Amino acid sequence: MRRSIVVLTLALLAGGCGTATPDASPTPASSATSASPSASTPSAGATSSRAAPQPRFADLTQGSTTSVVILHAYDSKNASAVVEPIIFMTGDAYCRTFKIKRTDARCVNHAYVTEESNTKVTVPIDAQAKFFTWEDAQGDVCIDAPEKGGTCPMTAKEFGGWVELNKNSMIAVATEDGVITRMAIVYTP
Repeated sequence: MRRSIVVLTLALLAGGCGTATPDASPTPASSATSASPSASTPSAGATSSRAAPQPRFADLTQGSTTSVVILHAYDSKNASAVVEPIIFMTGDAYCRTFKIKRTDARCVNHAYVTEESNTKVTVPIDAQAKFFTWEDAQGDVCIDAPEKGGTCPMTAKEFGGWVELNKNSMIAVATEDGVITRMAIVYTP
């Protein structure tokens, strides 16, 4: 019963995700909105154009998904994490996906672009969750794709120690049925 109430509450809180629109300034604005022409005032010779896609943030409280998040709190004893889903993409992919002009600084000057959802959710962690880092004991890098986080296994205790030293860091998570099953540290240069 308690889990149902928590999941319902989290689902209601997460309902507002994905409403922000990236603006054309070098720094993403969390409350940017786009203006679109009014349907009641057609202009002569106007062509139909589609609005740019809007960022959508993963709903980690239900279903199965993967996302990069900002890890605000990690509680291994109570098997839960407080996270904020974010968009984490290369500058080029971000500008292509959201149809931003190729001359925008985010497209050419940034290796990675993030867009915050400004929504924190508490998500349960599976007892058998797997933890990963991007650097092994010899200092070698182990990453397949930056947005998936590291691939070098680590223990839950090692992960907890890392979290203590790295507050509000980016973590790649995978969920199944609204429960975190994988947490991987994201390498940020």
